[in-house]
Amino acid sequence: MPLFRVILLALCLIPGSAAAAAWPIADLAVLVDPAGRETIESVSRPERAQAFVPAPRGLAAGYTRDVHWLRIRLDAPPEGRLLLEIQPPYLDDLRLYLPDGRGGFRLRQTGDTHPFSSRDIPVRGFVFPVEFSGNATETLYLRVETTSTSLVLPRVWRPDDFLAAHSAENLFLGIYYGLLIALLLINLWHGHWRHDPDHRAFLLYAFSVLGFSLALNGLVSQYFVPRHPEIGHHAVSIAVMLIIAAAAHFHRRVLLIDRRTPFLNAYFLGMIALAVVGVLAIVAGQFTEAARFITLAPVLLLILGLARTAALWRQGQAGSLFIAAAQASSLLSYLAAGLSVQGVLSSGLWQLYSLQGGSLAALLAFNLGLFERLRRIAHQRDTAIAAVREAQVERDAEARARERQGALLAMLTHELKTPLSVIRLRLGMRDPTLRMQANAERSVAEIDGIVARCALAARLDEDAQTARIESCDAQALLLDCIARQEGERIELACPAEAGSATVASDPALLAIVLGNLIDNALKYSPPAARVRVTLAEEAREGRAGLTIAIANPAGAAGRPDPGAIFQKYYRAPGAHARSGSGLGLHIVRVLAGMIGAHIRYRADRPDIVFELWLPRAAS
Repeated sequence: MPLFRVILLALCLIPGSAAAAAWPIADLAVLVDPAGRETIESVSRPERAQAFVPAPRGLAAGYTRDVHWLRIRLDAPPEGRLLLEIQPPYLDDLRLYLPDGRGGFRLRQTGDTHPFSSRDIPVRGFVFPVEFSGNATETLYLRVETTSTSLVLPRVWRPDDFLAAHSAENLFLGIYYGLLIALLLINLWHGHWRHDPDHRAFLLYAFSVLGFSLALNGLVSQYFVPRHPEIGHHAVSIAVMLIIAAAAHFHRRVLLIDRRTPFLNAYFLGMIALAVVGVLAIVAGQFTEAARFITLAPVLLLILGLARTAALWRQGQAGSLFIAAAQASSLLSYLAAGLSVQGVLSSGLWQLYSLQGGSLAALLAFNLGLFERLRRIAHQRDTAIAAVREAQVERDAEARARERQGALLAMLTHELKTPLSVIRLRLGMRDPTLRMQANAERSVAEIDGIVARCALAARLDEDAQTARIESCDAQALLLDCIARQEGERIELACPAEAGSATVASDPALLAIVLGNLIDNALKYSPPAARVRVTLAEEAREGRAGLTIAIANPAGAAGRPDPGAIFQKYYRAPGAHARSGSGLGLHIVRVLAGMIGAHIRYRADRPDIVFELWLPRAAS
């Protein structure tokens, strides 16, 4: 942006720097010819001199069909030749009357209704050579008739100064168009216009600014239609209507104006309709009358736009500050140029340049506002997507929890049915024996074990269980577990090389792990089979440890799936003939991780083997 401000300042200073090198006009005055009946003979008579009104800065009469005569007095330069330049380039008919040295005048005629190729000097403005024939001062008369605004800005140059000033103007116009075209290409390349209506409206507006500036600067006639003056003649007036319609459409979108803001919506839509009326007025030859009102309407549009932008800023709308800057730039530059073409302010070339510079600054600010708005939308979209994904994860977690709850209920319903049937049968008999009582007690113990494992699994899911690592005797814990189980089926082997069975663990949690492993081995091995429990010294990752292996032959339940054996509620394919919760090995895996142990199922062995590795306690 600092670079752009430097360029914009330079664009605004072009006329000032050029005027410093311009040849001074000794006298500049204007005579109004409402009926257009004056001739060079009538206006040049000495007695008409008082009819001319001094206009040192040029003519600014607004939109009128009156003919104007400019009287221009020039002092002769040493070299005897000057160039008279008339701006702006969209004046319809210019007739310059030069003294012929015999008391009469020579006529030179041009304007945008004449082919560009017929001009004496092929530049975007109108340039007339002025030759001095020995007189110290020459008086020229310029007749101006135009359907566009009667704005005439004469400048006089020595030939060398004209070339320098003309080159400087071309340089800065090149910078201006380079920035404008670069802005258009960047937006086309980004491709936001494919899916964003606001960007499409912005591109339409930017292209209309480009077309308007080309017509305003006379480049349409110079480069595109040099032999078709009728096209160049209407280019500026049509471009004015197009830019008004495009600006109203873009402002309506970028300011979020719709049926919820009825007054603003009606005004901005009315601006578009007004531009259409202006085009029809051009076709009907009434542009001069229509333009008096149409060209003032954008001032209110920009003022309303500023007010609307302030409201959007208070609402926290993204990009509002950039849009406000664009509105202010457009308003200031349009006021300077608009009041000049209306004839309200005395004019200068800087006002024409400021309109173009202000339009470019506004486009840049609007573009930044749109990108800021897109960034906000993208952020909101990403946040919404993340929220949706998080909600999906929560829904999936809830679904899995419901599935686990359903599995638990199904398991409890199935597994508690058998021991409860046994209890019901035993309690219903009148003469129960001790054996029947023992079966009933065993069934109650099975129910109690299932409930206890469910409660422990719930505490583990809620991280309510903590481990207290200390030195404990794994062999003593094993003997205690064996004593509470069917000890006659269990073989405990503790080779001498294993040495002490002291490990670093939580005794209470380790007892649960060992109890579940031994209970699982007894339950799912054949009734007469023996369960082998061995202790062996084993170091892992440089740390001494003790491995407890619990092995049993496969029973009717079959061999479990190695990939699912430690999952919650998993049971081997044929395990449902025995009561169980499907939680024992899941509890073993979770508790093993809490006490620093490692549990492994050896699917490569013919028997069903679980190995529990425990780290040795520090000596």
